[in-house]
Amino acid sequence: MRNEALFLAEQSNYSSFQVVINKKNYLFRATFANADGYYTSFQKDAILDLKLVDVLYTPFMSGHIVINNTEDVIERFKLPQTNKEFVNSNAPDIVGYRTRGDGRDLLYLTLIPLDPTQDPKQSPYNQNSLNYNRVYSYQSIFVLTDEEDIFTETGKAKKYTLQDLDYVILKEKKIFFSSTNLLQGNNLAYLNDLNRRAFTGDCMKYILQKGLDAPGAVYSTLSGNNTVSPYFESGASKIFYSSPNDHTAYDDLMYIYNFHVTGDSGKDFSFLSKDNFTGEYSLESASSIFSKAYNKRADSGAQYFIENLTIAGSETTTSNVIQNDKKKPLYAMEFGETSDIQEVKFFNTPGLAFQEKVRSILVHDYDFDRTTFNVNCVDGDIEKVKKDFSLLYVQPMKGKNNLPSPHFIINNTQKTNQNFENQYLIYNQDNDLLKIAVGRNEILKRALKLNLGVEITVQGGFQRKSGRFISIDRTGSYIDNDFDSKFLGIYFILEVDHQFVGNDQYINKILAVKTYHFTDPQYNENTPWALHLYYLITLVLYRILV
Repeated sequence: MRNEALFLAEQSNYSSFQVVINKKNYLFRATFANADGYYTSFQKDAILDLKLVDVLYTPFMSGHIVINNTEDVIERFKLPQTNKEFVNSNAPDIVGYRTRGDGRDLLYLTLIPLDPTQDPKQSPYNQNSLNYNRVYSYQSIFVLTDEEDIFTETGKAKKYTLQDLDYVILKEKKIFFSSTNLLQGNNLAYLNDLNRRAFTGDCMKYILQKGLDAPGAVYSTLSGNNTVSPYFESGASKIFYSSPNDHTAYDDLMYIYNFHVTGDSGKDFSFLSKDNFTGEYSLESASSIFSKAYNKRADSGAQYFIENLTIAGSETTTSNVIQNDKKKPLYAMEFGETSDIQEVKFFNTPGLAFQEKVRSILVHDYDFDRTTFNVNCVDGDIEKVKKDFSLLYVQPMKGKNNLPSPHFIINNTQKTNQNFENQYLIYNQDNDLLKIAVGRNEILKRALKLNLGVEITVQGGFQRKSGRFISIDRTGSYIDNDFDSKFLGIYFILEVDHQFVGNDQYINKILAVKTYHFTDPQYNENTPWALHLYYLITLVLYRILV
């Protein structure tokens, strides 16, 4: 586990940091520290607000923390060691925290659920297994990147903006990476560009480990005589890349991430994520993640399915109603009132954005050896991409008679490629996979992000994280209808906000997307604009006359 030594000091005097939030016991500890030796831990009642934002498209969490700062106590506090009879004569005075303001003021944050039946003398750090803490606990180091004075109902407070320490280090550090760093041999300067390539996943792993000076940033183990990273794929795509002079390690990482194509059969894109507790990075394809959402044979949630969330109070009062189809997995974990939805907003696909972003992409490149221009119109064709989308992200879901229907509507201007986009690729030698990355896979990303969506508010829990799945269903019985076919079912989480407000409230705001309908809505995709207008005019005239 990364940074384990840095958190050792946090494991002392833990009894002062045990609190009850949402009727559950937690260890909640926030500590400011810097290189000047200033070290201040805050109890929960001093923390007025804490928000952590987990977004799928970046592995780095961000957020803010608001701390009671009446009379500027955070930095003004000082308790002289005047009673020398009972303390070491050389003991320093007890002082508040002195902010440096150089991007090296750190927040050590630990949140661990506690078992109230455990012996209170047992350290909470030893109550849970590592696997348990990886799911339900949180531990990380943030940088205090900015601050401001605010005024609350309780008086003056200080609001600090938080950014993941890894992100800050990678953003400011240049490592002058080259894909040749991963190659073996002494005569690399004589290799042609084709032979200077390396797998994109291996490049990303090297950048993380080198940029963070942390070999443990990616979990590794021995397989025979070889060291392998089972949760960080190498991918199928290769790239020849040397860092431009103005690129930081973060720029290098994101550049190569954009070209990464998984080695799985789907040849789609992957998600880079960071473990909430160990701080280790993983790289896994979207198709692999979706394959772990639902077990069709058992009608249950699979490895990456978290829980079912319930909408209460919507059941029908009709006694002889036909039993509705269950849109959620039959066997789905729930956490009592924590899984009751407090508020939900449903979003249909944003029409204009879908038309602008989800369309065929033509990938252009130039072959310098043959002095010819090439255009790949096949892999990025919108109708082909729709078939791939359905295969990778829809078929693994739950539908009526195990036949979920994709929510991926394309009209005539998209089908006939009157609406398309151009991408120019600077790589041209044997790089069909890179063409897929900037063409077909880019469309898959956009179609996933712009699909049916919900924003949900529930009681908080760190088991909810981006890149995992939840389901939504109603309590009791109801009459099946087209809206519930597209609204209820299994969702893929894009963003989770963890919000701690006051002394005892913890909520999650979850943004998630759904790629399918439970039953086939039978949308008409062959309607030209003229016919759309004809139907609209006919409908208006009918309503006027009737």
